[in-house]
Amino acid sequence: MGDITARVRLCNPRDSSRCLELDLLVDTGSTYTWIKASRLRELGIEPMRRWRFRTIEGRIIERDLGEAIIECMGKRATTIVVFA
Repeated sequence: MGDITARVRLCNPRDSSRCLELDLLVDTGSTYTWIKASRLRELGIEPMRRWRFRTIEGRIIERDLGEAIIECMGKRATTIVVFA
């Protein structure tokens, strides 16, 4: 058993010319898409709010949330992204 990755295109929803091609780890149990904060800032994606998460160790962490357009296998959708 190994890791599964997907090639995606991540875009700024306010400026569709600002996009990145990324290989992301697939986690079917995750509610949000976690992206390195520097990558999101590179796209000009701004945080909308701050959210608390509980880690697997039980710690509470806070991360910024934003919105992005994600394209994968010919499908496109708006998604919530976590500034990881």
